[in-house]
Amino acid sequence: MAAYWILHLALLLLSITSQQVLAARPQDRHTISVQSLLSSSMCSSASAAPAGSTLQIVRRACLQTGDHEIVPDHHDTTAILHRDRHRVQSIHRRLTGAETTATSIPARLGLAFQSLEYVVTIGIGTPARNFTVLFDTGSDLTWVQCLPCPDSSCYHQEEPLFDPSKSSTYVNISCSAPECHIGGAQQTSCGGTSCQYSVKYGDQSVTRGSLAEETFTLSPLAPPATGVVFGCSHEYISGFNDRDMGVAGLLGLGRGDSSILSQARQGNSGGGVFSYCLPPRGSSTGYLTIGAAAPQQSNLSFTPLITTISQLSFAYVVNLAGISVNGAAVPIPASAFSLGAIIDSGTVATHMPAAAYYPLRDEFRRHMGGYKMLPEGSVEFLDTCYDVMGQNVVTAPRVALEFGGGARIDVDASGILFVFPVADDSGPSLMLACLAFVPTNSPGLVIVGNMQQRAYNVVFDVDGGRIGFGPNGCS
Repeated sequence: MAAYWILHLALLLLSITSQQVLAARPQDRHTISVQSLLSSSMCSSASAAPAGSTLQIVRRACLQTGDHEIVPDHHDTTAILHRDRHRVQSIHRRLTGAETTATSIPARLGLAFQSLEYVVTIGIGTPARNFTVLFDTGSDLTWVQCLPCPDSSCYHQEEPLFDPSKSSTYVNISCSAPECHIGGAQQTSCGGTSCQYSVKYGDQSVTRGSLAEETFTLSPLAPPATGVVFGCSHEYISGFNDRDMGVAGLLGLGRGDSSILSQARQGNSGGGVFSYCLPPRGSSTGYLTIGAAAPQQSNLSFTPLITTISQLSFAYVVNLAGISVNGAAVPIPASAFSLGAIIDSGTVATHMPAAAYYPLRDEFRRHMGGYKMLPEGSVEFLDTCYDVMGQNVVTAPRVALEFGGGARIDVDASGILFVFPVADDSGPSLMLACLAFVPTNSPGLVIVGNMQQRAYNVVFDVDGGRIGFGPNGCS
């Protein structure tokens, strides 16, 4: 029976669409609609963004080809949580030493690429060509797949590969150039006269290619950034045999020297602040803003960045002070949060030590007594799942993450539960709603995933040494 759930876990988890209404009941509970999950209406116009030039964010899903929207089909979405697990394990390994001018972009949820990660569209080269890339606060080097790249080496992407020969500003970085030794997680080597790079990610995937300098256009409203060091990928190896990622590459927003943010700061062109809002639904759009001054909105509350843990120098770490359910503090020992919490756009669900997860889970279950819970082990990675087949709505308790300095995230309704149907040959047989938090065996460190950040304006004031959270950033 467990294999059945593993095979069908979240077949249509990625199909939660604009028809899914997420609304708050009065007082402390969320009401989550489970109807109309199979709509193909995936995309909508951009929502309001902070001042400055903005890139639109979409979940890895809302890409359109011509007049046709790309709607996710059936696939094994357990790979999403497998990637999450490997990414979290990689962060823990790095912790233990086992591994080592404002621009704003519309941001979207990547459902069309079979993912709950988020994507933006950027321009590369002269003349600029647009490419849809994941954006990741836990990665440094930006890269896209480039010609030449044999089919056996490159995965399928929706857009044509970047062709360096058609850009007048493309320059390979030589082995002797200082840029060949730019800091970050990538390894560099000499291939002939040009600098080669290799980056391994937490999901066991690897990208390799040439380091180069190029012009990046992050928004039509901002001047192009010249001399950006990026990876021109000629080989991609997936830890999950994923040959159809769809996106062109990755935009690195980590703290390392090779990230877009760090390069902008070193070039005295701003970049000390970036912010984003991750839209809660595939029908919504959010934004990624790079280089603006620290926002002063009245609804923003800030928590200090922790920069004293050298093994986590690649990540944005803050102090998680507590978790509450329906306004009541969950009894969690302080040691469960001793290393802090990473705010990570590239992890989907929030992962936390068992000492924090199980008290949260038990309190959550106490408020869900009116629903039929599946036996533990029915769904891989998720141990608190309810069959809500035949019900129009699910009423779930509110969950809040409370940070040092008084900052707080009241988790959006869309970030509390995975809601998805399970089907057999005769059609949907169950509608599942699962708690979107995952326990880990490693103590002290929490990784706050993108689901729990949804709908918030999340401000990374790196120069100011703080991260801010503001509700109602996008919807």
